[in-house]
Amino acid sequence: MKPILLAIAVANLAGCAVDEQPEGFGDDLGTPENPIPMAESYAVQTRVQIALDMPQVTTAIASLRAFSQSAAHALLARSTQAWIPALPTTLRNNLEGYIDAELDKVKFATKTLRQATGEIAAISETVLSTFTIESSLSISPTAVVHSLMGVNFTPSNLDIVIPIGGLDADDILQRPTASVGTGGALTIGDQRFGLAFGNHAWQAINLASNTLFGGDLSILTNVDCGAIARAVAAKCVSGTCVGHASELEGVCKSGLSALVDGLRSQVTPIELANIHFARGAARLVDDGSDGIADRIVDGAWDAETDAGQGARPVTATFLAFD
Repeated sequence: MKPILLAIAVANLAGCAVDEQPEGFGDDLGTPENPIPMAESYAVQTRVQIALDMPQVTTAIASLRAFSQSAAHALLARSTQAWIPALPTTLRNNLEGYIDAELDKVKFATKTLRQATGEIAAISETVLSTFTIESSLSISPTAVVHSLMGVNFTPSNLDIVIPIGGLDADDILQRPTASVGTGGALTIGDQRFGLAFGNHAWQAINLASNTLFGGDLSILTNVDCGAIARAVAAKCVSGTCVGHASELEGVCKSGLSALVDGLRSQVTPIELANIHFARGAARLVDDGSDGIADRIVDGAWDAETDAGQGARPVTATFLAFD
């Protein structure tokens, strides 16, 4: 599966120089059973599971989900429509059904508007809770350089890579300590990173929408609400019609814009200001029987992060390869 890459310029820190390696990590290391790190950088993947516990974000996603389940009810509930109670009972009772039927005629790829909105809600929930930080790690006996390169999101089985760096909240380079022991034991010391997470997550949500539905979330606000309103207004029973096309068009436009703006306004400001890896423990693996580790496996960070509500523990596991 080819990754979806966001084409923005990013400073590539993978080539950061490290001090020249001395002869070795120890006389008893550098064997297939007790490998040492390779001279080149490892590509590291850190899988993060996080509970942001931010009510405003939860509410914005819930609004998308509510629209997917009962679009007309969600739209009409956003504002007081004084003309609705004056409709004949049959028209009033069928109004939401009329609106839903017209909205369901709007298609994005093979999905109806409501189906697409429900999937966007699920995508947003996944993006904001589970992701992989991609980084570059160089280890020598005298220097360690760890730099973050991108964030990989996988909603709906997509592979979306957002390069990072350049935003104020992106603090992506650390020089921790590291120790190598027998049996390939690897310990990495204290590190603190920062991410403009909400901006990266918002880009991922839009890329997922573009891949699945042919456009970013602005497709929701580009729906022809005028046509929908006119079709609903023309519904009649016993010679009396719904009417109020302009009011219906306004409800449609404002409601769809609110869905997108509500999610954007809550997601983009999120910063993970302190991604703290207090300690990392893993194992070096020598696949080539030359005493040099080709992979790093069984990695786990003692980790916490702060999304503006104080430091909270997160689950973070990692692996690395050449």
